[in-house]
Amino acid sequence: MKNDPFTLRVALDGQESARGELYLDDGESFSYRDGDIIWREFLAHKPDKNKKVLRISSRDLVERHPGEAVDAVALTRYDSRNTFVKSVDDVRVERVVVVGLSSKPKSVKVEGGKDVEWHFAPGVSGSEKKDGVASVLTMKDPNVAISRDWDIVIQM
Repeated sequence: MKNDPFTLRVALDGQESARGELYLDDGESFSYRDGDIIWREFLAHKPDKNKKVLRISSRDLVERHPGEAVDAVALTRYDSRNTFVKSVDDVRVERVVVVGLSSKPKSVKVEGGKDVEWHFAPGVSGSEKKDGVASVLTMKDPNVAISRDWDIVIQM
C-alpha cells in the first residue's frame, strides 16, 4: 500500500471549513526519529468571507512544528525532501471528495495549474440545519503529490 494513491475526504462544517492531518513513515524502521516522515495538514477554508472561493491546501507540518513531529523526540534537523519522502515521491492524491458544499462550483483548479475534472451532486450543505443527503463534489485526479504543498481553488 506504500505506493497506492490517496483519496482525500473533506467534510465541511457550518462555516464551510475543515482541517485534518496525515502522518506517514516507513512503518518498518526507527528512521522516523531522524525525520524520515511525512506530516501534512489539509485545510479547507474561505480566505475572504465575501468571496465565493473555497481553497483546499496541503502544508508540511514538520517544518512548522519540528518539536511536535515525533513521539517525545524533538527533531534537531529536518529535510522536507528526506529519504522517506523521496521513496513515495510519485504517490498522488487521486481523488478529492468534498461533502457539504453550499452550491455547485463554477470551476475547480489546481493553483498555478490546470482545471480539474469534477462532478457535483447537489444536496444539503454543512451550514444548513435540515435533514437530507449532503452535497458531494468529487474531483478526479487533481495531479497533486501527497508529499508536497499545493492548493486547489474552487470558484463558486
